[in-house]
Amino acid sequence: SGEGWRRKARPAPPLLGLGPALPFGVFTVIYLAFMAAVVPFTVAQGIDSRYLLPIYVPLLLAAVFLLDRFLSQRGSGFVVAKWSLASCVLLGLLAHIGYSTHKNLHITRQAWRDGFFRWTSNSSYWEFSETRNYTQTNFSSDDWIYSNFPPLVWFWNRTAALGKHHLLPDNLHHLTSDIIQGSDDDSPYIVWLRRKRPLYDYDHLDIRLLPGVEPVAELSDGVVFRVTATEPFDADRHRARKQRYVQQLIEQAGEHVIRADSTWPISTWGVERAGTDEQVARAGWDMYRNGRTLTYHKQPCAPDDVQTNFLLQVIPVDPEDLPVHRQPSGFDHLDFNFYTHGGIRLNDQCVATTQLPDYPISRIYIGRWMDGNSRMLREMEAEGL
Repeated sequence: SGEGWRRKARPAPPLLGLGPALPFGVFTVIYLAFMAAVVPFTVAQGIDSRYLLPIYVPLLLAAVFLLDRFLSQRGSGFVVAKWSLASCVLLGLLAHIGYSTHKNLHITRQAWRDGFFRWTSNSSYWEFSETRNYTQTNFSSDDWIYSNFPPLVWFWNRTAALGKHHLLPDNLHHLTSDIIQGSDDDSPYIVWLRRKRPLYDYDHLDIRLLPGVEPVAELSDGVVFRVTATEPFDADRHRARKQRYVQQLIEQAGEHVIRADSTWPISTWGVERAGTDEQVARAGWDMYRNGRTLTYHKQPCAPDDVQTNFLLQVIPVDPEDLPVHRQPSGFDHLDFNFYTHGGIRLNDQCVATTQLPDYPISRIYIGRWMDGNSRMLREMEAEGL
């Protein structure tokens, strides 16, 4: 009948379907393809969560549209199955939200206690910084200070008048003359922070060996210099002074703690247990101890040998000697990067030095983060240091 035809031809209630979800899916595919093509050639890191954040909302909307389309399907015996599957999806989403909330609260608590990141300017690491303590104790409001990170040094020395803190010049050849000419002080200071190294073509060793520069304080996380004169830069003489300095470091290194041809058992984190042939690792580095100074030396030394972070974990005799933020873990975390910590690669040899804390030490763990895979080798456990 006509009435039956009209009932049969009446369109179903408007439902969200695949159509609205399609543009979001297309945007997601295009964005991912763009990031996969561009990121490897523009930044050193991979595609992490920050780069994926823009596709979160489109994916969420596409999922909502598809779920609505799925639930709009009709069929005998299909009701229980579809609502059961939809309930599982929703419960999974709620579990993910709960886990993410718990994780974010944990990160927030850590940030309140230690700062957002270990060496950012607001972290508790700087509360125990020797360079910070020196800056606050020894500098006056009239001192002119140049640094590789002036905002942080100014924050420590806020009694200084405006215009007293400056960024180090980019050019090593004219560094002393630029500093002397740019300040009203006959002997301005340089504060070099080991953890803060912008894209300079030189490091604190190059500054140390310039004529007219005198080291004032050797600190665990920085070096303080004073510029007393300026002389024309001589590249050959600077390189010769660098070679003599490296030789002196090796001669004064002290007791041999680790020999390059020695072997130690290793342990791994975050990967499957290493095979039998991998249970022994050659250190490749000689290590010396002279009081509280550890000296790392390697010869011959290739560029790849220093593209790594060195592991140094110190366990004190008395846990109360640790900084407050390290006491829950029971050890001091003193890992360092070869270049940012002032390591030297000259000709075919490499040298790096680091300072141990002043408190009595029970033992230390020494090793390296290995590039090319996600595991860390613990090369040696030394006692009685």
